[in-house]
Amino acid sequence: MTTHPTDRPAAPRPGETPTSTHDAGVPGPGVEAPLFTAHLEESLDLALREFAAREKILVGLDFDGVLAPIVVDPRTSRMLPVSAQAVAGLADLPGVDVVLVSGREAGDLVDLAGLPAGSRVIGSHGAQWGRVVDSPDGATALEAEPVGLTEEQTRLRAELLRETEALAAEVEGAWVQAKPAAVVLHTRPAEREAGERLTRRVLDGPAARAGVHVVVGKEVVEMAVLEVTKGDALHQLRGALGVDAVLYAGDDTTDEDAFAVLGEGDVSIKIGDGESAAAYRVTDPEEFSAVLVRLLELRQETQGSHL
Repeated sequence: MTTHPTDRPAAPRPGETPTSTHDAGVPGPGVEAPLFTAHLEESLDLALREFAAREKILVGLDFDGVLAPIVVDPRTSRMLPVSAQAVAGLADLPGVDVVLVSGREAGDLVDLAGLPAGSRVIGSHGAQWGRVVDSPDGATALEAEPVGLTEEQTRLRAELLRETEALAAEVEGAWVQAKPAAVVLHTRPAEREAGERLTRRVLDGPAARAGVHVVVGKEVVEMAVLEVTKGDALHQLRGALGVDAVLYAGDDTTDEDAFAVLGEGDVSIKIGDGESAAAYRVTDPEEFSAVLVRLLELRQETQGSHL
């Protein structure tokens, strides 16, 4: 776990103006890297150093709760500015592939994340694959591979959507999202007890249908008609790219599948509390933004030494 020495004042959030009573936590004008690294567990900083020195690396990142704080309405979520800058910097470096691996629909993820062209996106827990490309209007867009469903899977998804929407209509604040291969119930905006009752009704009802693969997250129930995981996707992408090491960071139960496929030389980071197979942990997206800044700095140093 991240250590915060008692003899040193806590660092401010990324972007906060430093004062004379504490160091800035994140490298910036007038801030030396050693001050920053004091806020990382030594073993994590060492792992980042070794990872950054590998020739070809893959940086896999969940979005919600990792790059962007959890919000009541996920449609309003945005990446923290410090994290956005670090991700863009990493994606621009030779030998670095950046991929967002999320439960979100891939197109929505691209719209919310503001990723630079060339970034890879894996959405719907591994069911959607694509890349961010420049669009004619000067913005960016998703260039996605098609999601292939059988007629039976298409029919099942339609039935899931109809039944879940009917149940959610009875609870104020709950809403249902349709993805290419799944239906998702969101209860975070609802009153907690009502949301919990609705979740149980959905799990006992449409989610219990044959052929439905259920993932229960933080006030979210996803019902997929394809059996894929973030771990499957990460493993497949690793092989396709032929990278030497992978870093993956996630905050939810679905990210455990990704942690499970990592091995020696890889770096797994859990954001937040809860049991996890990840080797390292940070407290929140703000603290993880410091990890990304550190990784970018180390990678730049490594490449600079090879010039």
